[in-house]
Amino acid sequence: MNQLLEYYTIAVNHPNVSGFEHLEMLRVRDKLAQIERTLSPAEKDQLEEADHRLAERANEFYAELARVTDLQHERDQRKTPPSYWWWYLDVLVQAPSIPPHHLEPALASL
Repeated sequence: MNQLLEYYTIAVNHPNVSGFEHLEMLRVRDKLAQIERTLSPAEKDQLEEADHRLAERANEFYAELARVTDLQHERDQRKTPPSYWWWYLDVLVQAPSIPPHHLEPALASL
């Protein structure tokens, strides 16, 4: 398995570690984005599952990150594109959640 993917997969299972470790996780995710096209289908599935875990627990990750940095500042410094959504956990935690059963009628009309 790709070492970056292995690191990221493990990191998203530990939201209560230091925000500095989360910063490293986000940097690793950047590297994965750069090589994503070269990942095997199984690795792409694993990356998607890990991303899902990060998004699901965004509140926990953001709480630790906020102790050590301001994500808006990090995005500005790095000129982070919106496609690198993992740098937008502060925005993600503020977004209203829509219960899945409310999505079904909207999706059916598409």
